[in-house]
Amino acid sequence: MSLQRISLKFVGPSGQGINTVGKIFSKTLKSSGYHIFATREYPSLIKGGVASYQIDFAYSPINSSSKLVDLVCSLDKDSLLNNIDSTKENSIVILNSENTEEDHFSEYSKKKNLTLLTLNAQKIASENGGIEIMGNTVLLGLLARILSLKSNVVYEQLLENFKSKKIDTEAEKKCLEAGYNSPLFRPEYTNLLKVEKGLNILSKGPKFLITGNDALALGAIGCGVRAFYGYPMTPATSIFKYLGETSKETGILVKQAENEITAVQMTMGSMAMGARSFTATSGGGFDLMVETISCSGISENPLVIVLAQRAGAGTGLPTWSGAGDLTSAVKAGHGEFPRAVLAVSDINSCYTLIQKALNIAEKYQIPVVVLTEKVIAESLFSTDSLPKNIALERGLTQGTSRYGITDNGISNRWIPESNKRTFLMNSDEHMESGWSTENAEEATRMVSKRMNKIMALKKEIPEPQYFGNINAKTIVIGWGSTKNTMIDLLKYNKEIGYLHYEYMFPLKTDFLKNLLRKNDKEVVLVENNFEGQLGKLITEETGINFSKKLLKYDGRTLTVDDITEFLNN
Repeated sequence: MSLQRISLKFVGPSGQGINTVGKIFSKTLKSSGYHIFATREYPSLIKGGVASYQIDFAYSPINSSSKLVDLVCSLDKDSLLNNIDSTKENSIVILNSENTEEDHFSEYSKKKNLTLLTLNAQKIASENGGIEIMGNTVLLGLLARILSLKSNVVYEQLLENFKSKKIDTEAEKKCLEAGYNSPLFRPEYTNLLKVEKGLNILSKGPKFLITGNDALALGAIGCGVRAFYGYPMTPATSIFKYLGETSKETGILVKQAENEITAVQMTMGSMAMGARSFTATSGGGFDLMVETISCSGISENPLVIVLAQRAGAGTGLPTWSGAGDLTSAVKAGHGEFPRAVLAVSDINSCYTLIQKALNIAEKYQIPVVVLTEKVIAESLFSTDSLPKNIALERGLTQGTSRYGITDNGISNRWIPESNKRTFLMNSDEHMESGWSTENAEEATRMVSKRMNKIMALKKEIPEPQYFGNINAKTIVIGWGSTKNTMIDLLKYNKEIGYLHYEYMFPLKTDFLKNLLRKNDKEVVLVENNFEGQLGKLITEETGINFSKKLLKYDGRTLTVDDITEFLNN
């Protein structure tokens, strides 16, 4: 049987190397010519619970996870039971178990006609001179054999992963070969899991793998960021980690503040002094930053915050994905002031939109929020290259008054230096000079001036992106990680179109309105939140209402099957 893509899942107790195994096998697949999308799930516990690492792979680009998997590799029985519903009919299950008797086979096989292969991986590892954790290497070997991968490629990735640690490389090799040559293997298993090569048969596959957060950090480095301030909070923390680990090479100041309030104020302070800076957090941390966002708005001091969304509210589901913070980003703060909100979807937009956000913040002297999601932030994407850096726009001009009235609302901004004109930066209402005022006429002039920036910015930002059949009768509208699922769906369904929003506020709607005027179209709103938050923004702006909505808010991301089933009902 030939499949367009294969999906496999590693499952096991949290802390038993699931993430490590998943990364090693992802790199093995990449080195073997496959495109991949890999994502992990893990409990918000210090100890205990079940973790998983799912890898979807194909010979053509792949952007999202499958709902059901073709192959499961489980470190224990309980983890398998926890994930049994994620298997397809007739799928293959590899189970590490001390009990390898066939009477335990029926427990799993009857439900979905599963092929269950049980082995005592720890015992096999011990017999080959390894320690208990090398049982994972045994499982990797068997899995590689079933998928027709070369054992030496797996071994190379093992060595690369553990190059900074002292390990028994010979034992690792023996354990890998023991799994690869396991008597459990049958050629028919390989025949069940063949990937369709299609037109990409001669492709060497992608050049590297990268997470969304690492791509965002690289984008920031590429556009001249000089400082990052943060406080650890999943799933934003790996931005902090990447910038910190590379700081000796880049020269970027990376500092952990005592809390999110300090982090955002240090960010704004650095921007005020001319050092291009940003911070990153998640929902609860963003709440603490809101007062500073208002301060940025009235003082016209640039500010960039990356808001890495997870399922909330409160602590919510801290290690699961969601897209429920759009309204918060658009509405956060007291009073009225201009802001911009952007939302990434994949590694390319992670790289580019952080650069665009910093340009907008400095050019328009406003706060900018960049939304990402756990599934984008922490998942592995395969690619040949990242986008080129966009042109740097800092908006620095010398003038006579810091807050001078202009048609577009953008006043002169210069960096405080001894050889330049001094100015007052004021978070009270103020006159053009920066001196505080409570005069009604002055207040009206300054508020109007600041709010004019929204119209100027709206002219600059692009309309949403359209994918698929422009004449389609069914148009799906979404944002964030929804794009990745829709791109995969459009490969198989040519009868629908997808309108994708990256620039969430201010909102461009002309393309949407013109699209809907042409023909009688069915419009479907698809979002990873309860309220349909993008839909509400569109309704506010245009009066367009959405009667058909697919809204998912359980911490799990939308899959091709989710959307297909919804459209077919």
